[in-house]
Amino acid sequence: MKKRLLVGLFLLGLLLGGGYFFIYRPLLKVKAQAVKVKKAAVELKAVFSKNNIDLLEKKFNSFSKIYSNLEKEAKAVYWLNGVPILGSYTKDLENGIEGGRSFIEAGKLSIETIKPYADLIGFKKGSVSFVQRPAEERLQTAVLTLDKILPKIDSISEKISKGEKKIKKINAGRYPKKIGSLCLRSTIKNIQRQVEGASSLFVSAKPLLKKLPTIMGKDKTQTYLIIFQNDKELRATGGFITAYAVFKIDKGKISIDKSEDIYSLDNSISSHPRAPLPILKYHLNVNKFYIRDSNLSPDFPQSVALFNSLYKKSSERTAYDGVIAIDSQVLVDMLKIFGDTEVDGVRFSARKDPRCNCPQVIYRLSDIVDRPTPYLRENRKGILGDLMYALFYKAIGFSPSRYWGTLAQTMFKNLGEKHILLYFTNKTVENAVASLGFAGKIKPFAGDYLHINDVNFAGAKSNMFVSEAINSKTTIDSKGNVKRRLVITYRNPYKHSDCNLERGGLCLNATLRDWLRIYVPQGSKLISFVGSKKKVETYNDLGKTVFEGFLTVSPQGMAKVEISYLLPGKLAKKSDYKLLIQKQPGTNGHELTVEVNGKNRFQGRLIKDKLIGND
Repeated sequence: MKKRLLVGLFLLGLLLGGGYFFIYRPLLKVKAQAVKVKKAAVELKAVFSKNNIDLLEKKFNSFSKIYSNLEKEAKAVYWLNGVPILGSYTKDLENGIEGGRSFIEAGKLSIETIKPYADLIGFKKGSVSFVQRPAEERLQTAVLTLDKILPKIDSISEKISKGEKKIKKINAGRYPKKIGSLCLRSTIKNIQRQVEGASSLFVSAKPLLKKLPTIMGKDKTQTYLIIFQNDKELRATGGFITAYAVFKIDKGKISIDKSEDIYSLDNSISSHPRAPLPILKYHLNVNKFYIRDSNLSPDFPQSVALFNSLYKKSSERTAYDGVIAIDSQVLVDMLKIFGDTEVDGVRFSARKDPRCNCPQVIYRLSDIVDRPTPYLRENRKGILGDLMYALFYKAIGFSPSRYWGTLAQTMFKNLGEKHILLYFTNKTVENAVASLGFAGKIKPFAGDYLHINDVNFAGAKSNMFVSEAINSKTTIDSKGNVKRRLVITYRNPYKHSDCNLERGGLCLNATLRDWLRIYVPQGSKLISFVGSKKKVETYNDLGKTVFEGFLTVSPQGMAKVEISYLLPGKLAKKSDYKLLIQKQPGTNGHELTVEVNGKNRFQGRLIKDKLIGND
């Protein structure tokens, strides 16, 4: 008996000792190395914004060595992969670390690919050859260099895809929701979503990246139409079309053919057709169809088609390879980056103007374009194109290491938030742009869907002053039937502007006349629509069902619409319910609250398309 006890104690000691030396201590070492990797990752992220390829390569190599130490320590516990229960966790660890290595390899290959040309494009400390070139030749050099880099895109893509597949294998569901203050399960899921999103973004961007030399006129001169949409007078795809410009790119060298106000283009059409029904129904005193009103569809390619139906009749028409629509946020952001800019004796700034509580450039342009004068003011609306022209030459006139990184990040942000919309006649390029979410398309979606579209018809520039709050409450029963109650509240706390044109008033804030369309899954059934001042219409458009109404919002007033509807069939089980909310271009972020079965799923600003799940 005593002998058995001694044997048992020995085995227990052996088990505990083995567990300490072969499991506990190795895991402690893994944890210690993981802390070092996390710190190194933060330092690496800070270096990215400095546009210095040598410093980035040095820091990246340092990070890779620290990561190698983590890999080495982690291998000491991989022998547990075959052990029931515990092995599933160590296998997750292995997949996560191997996935991270694939991303590191993709990063190293990217740096190696760019480095030989870093001096040419200004991404190297002390580089002078690029900076000394004339401004108009700098973009040309970058474009010709890009063509040498692109062949490595497939190799980089393969490594990113391999890493994403490894991270995807981790089973977040086997981990507890929380350990202390750490929300473990949701953190793992968030990392997986970010990795999947980054991988998907790169895969989607690959066709566009490969076409960049073509877009920039490497083999053939490309012609693009720039359309400025004034988002302070909101329209379906971003704003009232105020001005346009035609520019050409030949091997990266840009030239501006013309820059004029949109009224000049409208005047070049000898006969305008009768206006479409929405304009006749909701617009004040407009019965003809003008180019300036042609962005009627919330789907940008559809609005481009409407634009073309009139543009083809213009004596000023120019065959183009693409359309770039921008709104006032792009102007403001460029002025923030490059500083005050003077055009035709007028100084423009991004600083806040107390007269409108908006950036000075917005007030100054409105003052020049919209305020009536007793004399003929030359190039009133054309000054907008001149300002864009001046800002563009500022962009290519500076050293890339000084501004290009910030400018690229800002423009990418504006693309994601739909302050810039892109359309290309080349279908491969157009499809690539659409897959990135930069084409302004109403997306097909298998789950629940919502898009709210407001159009300001003859309400001055009141969208500068009107705020919009959206409250969505969804209930899903046990059979998957979905019902939504949607409340949209509009507020304008500011005083009415002086809209007396005879005494030269500047009419910015007036009563908003809002044509409202709610896009929901096709087949949805309207229960009620309260708050519309005109008869509510229900129809299908762009693969969705649309609930249409009309409302007004007075200065120092508010308006509210309340809509209830049933979604078609059994849209989803509670466990895998997904809601895609698409943001309207030109808006700066409506307040949004989303509840599903009484639980808050999102509260914040809708600054870009938002996918809301049930986790």
